[in-house]
Amino acid sequence: MTVVEALPRTRTEPILLGGRYRLTERLGRTGGIPVWLATDEILRRPVTAYLLPAWVPVGPGVAAAVQAGAQVNDPRIATVFDADYSADRPYIVSERASDPDLEQLLRTGLPSPALAALIVADAAAAIAAAHGAGRPHLCLGPRSLHWGPSGIKVAGLGIDAALRGAAARNPAVADTTDLARILYALLTGYWPAASPGNEDTALPIATPSQAGFSEPRQIRPGVPSLLNAITCHALHGQPGWGRPSIFTPADLAATLRSAQRSMLEYAVY
Repeated sequence: MTVVEALPRTRTEPILLGGRYRLTERLGRTGGIPVWLATDEILRRPVTAYLLPAWVPVGPGVAAAVQAGAQVNDPRIATVFDADYSADRPYIVSERASDPDLEQLLRTGLPSPALAALIVADAAAAIAAAHGAGRPHLCLGPRSLHWGPSGIKVAGLGIDAALRGAAARNPAVADTTDLARILYALLTGYWPAASPGNEDTALPIATPSQAGFSEPRQIRPGVPSLLNAITCHALHGQPGWGRPSIFTPADLAATLRSAQRSMLEYAVY
């Protein structure tokens, strides 16, 4: 139990982390850790605060992963601003994206297939840059990606995987598969994952069958065949969808960029 969870519900005075970050709204959990929207009282900006369990030693792997994630210098990646591993009130604070996450976006309706391709292409390019710095994400979901006038913003790099203890034999394939799941969700409104009620998303789960999940265009007939094929080839482990041929975020970004050009040329001619 964290310090904040242990506080009486009648407490009304603001809770400050490090005498600086005022908690304002609980957003959810990651790896069992409460995640809050907070305000940096010094710089007057919104931030995301992860509240670690009090009086529980923080594993060296968590601190190292968070520090390594903070060293990825890319404007598309949410920056880790601060971390304090004090026993009584440990926390991690990161940049708060100004635009809604993709789950919030999907609540307003499905984007066009072209916009879905653009969003995931930009996200894949950002994740490819993180891989180039030696930092896979490993916990990508609709809540990890924010999109709007500011462009793409990837949240949780270095933090989510560390807090959940996530690992992968092939990190490039793991992140590519997660990006393909996100593309599937943007094209159909459904999440192609094994179980509902997980931390990654509240989207409805695509019902699996012996043949695997339905292809995107079987759910949404207007999905272009090219995007349908890309999703199938990047979403590994689905029987009957042909041999996977997209193995890295960089591959997926390049393939989607090419598809965008092809769709634009088709629309012109």
